[in-house]
Amino acid sequence: MLKWKLMFNSMPIALGVVALKFVLVEILNFAGWVELSDMALVISAGVFLIGFMLSGTLADYKESERIPGEIASALESIEETCLNLAEKVGYPKENVLKYCQEMAVCIDNWFLKKASDEQMFASLQNFNNLLNDLDKQGATPPVLARVFNELATLRRTLTRTGVISRTGFLATGYALLEVLLVVISATMLIIKFKNLVAMGLVVFFITLVYVYMYRLIKDIDDPFEYVEGKETVTEVALFPLHEYIERLSKRIS
Repeated sequence: MLKWKLMFNSMPIALGVVALKFVLVEILNFAGWVELSDMALVISAGVFLIGFMLSGTLADYKESERIPGEIASALESIEETCLNLAEKVGYPKENVLKYCQEMAVCIDNWFLKKASDEQMFASLQNFNNLLNDLDKQGATPPVLARVFNELATLRRTLTRTGVISRTGFLATGYALLEVLLVVISATMLIIKFKNLVAMGLVVFFITLVYVYMYRLIKDIDDPFEYVEGKETVTEVALFPLHEYIERLSKRIS
């Protein structure tokens, strides 16, 4: 039922416009001023703008879909390389797994808004202590440099994630879309219809489509807007990161 949630949340607005239209026609005897065909250009303009806004937000959304997998891959690669170095220099593997777990869990908490940006980046910085310990134990410099590069890539990916989450798509476009949404809703109230059934269906579905698409665009504009304990279908799935944390927990136990 999650896929219908946005639809159900948009219906009350469309039903409200339909109810207002029935009040104007049946109680106030206001049939309308214009024909539906006269307002076709206004409705078409809305479709064009919605398509433009949707394509822009979807571009960031498609990029964001790759991010959890890239983060999980980077974390596991860092873990495997550090474990290999620890085995060669006689460093306790338990310490390596502990550092990896702390960093992965902090990143997961950051996605769920349970850890701040400062705490998340501090966990990455804290991982350098492990690398320094491995260096003192005589770890191979080229392999150690590869871990530093993986850590830098991970930091860059997380920074990009924060930018996508905190930066909205084209605020001026949203302003025009909101104005157009109000104009189309008002237009539905002044259009003349031949019968009540056609009036109810046309007003309801046109209003519903515009309200739904506006809210959908706003929703996918931030693909990392997670709320702990609440499932969603419009946010990017974090299962690659969660599955890595589960695998890491099994290795620790």
